[in-house]
Amino acid sequence: MNFTYFAPTKIVFRRGALDKIGEEAKRLGDRALLVTGRTFARKYGYIDKIRALLEKSKVSCTVFSEVEPNPSYETVERGAELARRENVELVIGFGGGSAMDAAKAIAVLALKKGFIRDYIYPYVVKEEVLPIIAVPTTCGTGSEVTRYSVLTDTTSKRKTVVVGPSIIPKVALLDPSVLVHLPPDLTVYTAFDAFSHAIEAYWSNRSQPISDVLAVESMRLIVENLTSAYQGSSSAKEKLFLASLMAGLAINAAGTTMIHALGYPLTVYYNLHHGLANALLTLPSIRHNRRTVKEKLEELAKRLGLSSVDEFVEKIEELLSETGIKKLRDYGVSESDLEFLAKEGVSYSRNLANNPAPVTLSDAVKILSEIL
Repeated sequence: MNFTYFAPTKIVFRRGALDKIGEEAKRLGDRALLVTGRTFARKYGYIDKIRALLEKSKVSCTVFSEVEPNPSYETVERGAELARRENVELVIGFGGGSAMDAAKAIAVLALKKGFIRDYIYPYVVKEEVLPIIAVPTTCGTGSEVTRYSVLTDTTSKRKTVVVGPSIIPKVALLDPSVLVHLPPDLTVYTAFDAFSHAIEAYWSNRSQPISDVLAVESMRLIVENLTSAYQGSSSAKEKLFLASLMAGLAINAAGTTMIHALGYPLTVYYNLHHGLANALLTLPSIRHNRRTVKEKLEELAKRLGLSSVDEFVEKIEELLSETGIKKLRDYGVSESDLEFLAKEGVSYSRNLANNPAPVTLSDAVKILSEIL
């Protein structure tokens, strides 16, 4: 048995964790760039709160609140330009995965020349970047502990990734109290994003004992708490928050697979929320990989307290139904689109190379047809 597990992030998980942002930032620098989305942080007063907490610790704060869902190269480059102009010493990502991913890319480019496309994988960022503090506000991405920053190339309509150990945040502050504002649909979408991270890490070709333990516990928490969280339970949302963190720690070691590959085109071309796309693709991906990872799925079902893989599949079907996940056609996709979407999906070779079973173009068309 040979594996390496690397998780350098200081994780603070508790109600009131956000109040620690000033003292954590002060350890990293005196001038911070707060990277966040266009609405949430301002609407609920978090920009003012974070600025006050930073200033109390004698850390100045410049705000970049232009991050859109699925952040573009152009947005990241504007943020990096602001970081350089203000001579900031650290970057804080506050929000969902888009805000945290943008913060990571800005932290890279703030110390670099050129454009962010110069640092897209297969380039691996190993050199110094600005230190990052990540503060997630959804139950889904796990970006607060990963070496990935997923960006959208709007010219080629491709999901791309900046990757490297240097962009793993130094500190992750997980404060469940921020989830009070998370609506039911985003609770579900982000939780299924976390679930896809967990199951993909579990069956990944790069899976290993530590990522497996994290992935299984993440899935258990989601299966047991998603319906209650959808109905508004704050304690259930807190457990999904923990599940998301664990799934992030799992994919940081093991990576993602076919769910992400086939889901990316649905987000890029149809503007489906990333987690919604992953939710739709979860069951057909389980069926596709089932024979190849038969023993692992049997062990997973057992650890979740279920009698068989069939019962596990039924449980996922039940969760999808209870939380209002529909079919592709309900989100504007037609049968004539499937071949194109399948071709786009199988072009994400990095993800598919990590999948336990091969995924051909005809496989991808069949999978998309199942969820149409």
